[in-house]
Amino acid sequence: MDKKLDCCVVRDLLPAYIEDLTEEETAAQVREHLEDCGACQDLERDMRSQVPVEKAPKGALNFLKRVKRTRLIAAGVTLVLTLWCIWWLYDAEFHYPNTESGHLAAVENYIAKPEGSSVNDNEMQSATPLAWQESHGKLFIFYKADNQDNVHGIIQLTRGINGKYRTDHASMDPFPYTAGVIAERINVRKSDWSPIVIAGHDCREIYSVAVEYTWFDGTEGRQITGHELIYPLSEVNFFWLLEEEEDVREQLGASYEVRPRNVRFLDKDGNDITEQYRDDSVRQNWGGGKSTAEQFLLYVYIGIVAVLGLVFIRYFLRRD
Repeated sequence: MDKKLDCCVVRDLLPAYIEDLTEEETAAQVREHLEDCGACQDLERDMRSQVPVEKAPKGALNFLKRVKRTRLIAAGVTLVLTLWCIWWLYDAEFHYPNTESGHLAAVENYIAKPEGSSVNDNEMQSATPLAWQESHGKLFIFYKADNQDNVHGIIQLTRGINGKYRTDHASMDPFPYTAGVIAERINVRKSDWSPIVIAGHDCREIYSVAVEYTWFDGTEGRQITGHELIYPLSEVNFFWLLEEEEDVREQLGASYEVRPRNVRFLDKDGNDITEQYRDDSVRQNWGGGKSTAEQFLLYVYIGIVAVLGLVFIRYFLRRD
């Protein structure tokens, strides 16, 4: 059965068709008629041009614009606060600058006990940085403490992305001299690097130091001792990192990892003056260390702040 509509019927349906009030089947028939009838097309075009376009009230538009602007501002503020909180948490962990004041703060906060607290004989009420070296993203501070056993040691710090440092570990060993030099091999935390350290305190009349090294000879199956290297001194307080172990081994003719064993202090004529600086009141039957916990909790807190910030930012930028 032919279902084509006549022009008179289409003209009656056009108002409802233009406002999408007709059934889909009727609308399809109207569209089919309009494709072939130029007069009805002109009438439809004319009727559409006369349909009033309702505009949203100006007040409502302004309100919506304010809401959108407020949400954008809130999202921006949340982003800034989130980044600031993350940076604050990180800077609270890595907060010692590589300056004299930073070295002093690291020593005082990490080594010495607060003033007024009770301390044992081998604990420190105060401590002073003597010398320092920076290498491999680490900062090493040689310090002395004011206590019965004249404790000396080395604090290890790690550099963060903000250029500041956090404390990792500190050695605490009695120093059996009123002035002099220590020589030891240190294990750097979270690294396979183990440099040889030579550090001196108040070496005014000590012109050089003889360091005895020991190593295990795998071919002979025995410990080799008695080989010394002499280092001239030019500073009262100093801290050396002998990073190139191969050079030390080459000088000694050693076949394996070398370790400092004993030190001797020499005057300007090369005479041994070690015993002149010996302090017999210092107990040498102990040694210790102090370590900082890993950074796991720091990154947990940073992750929590980042997730909360992202949730709020997405909330403010949602589309209703």
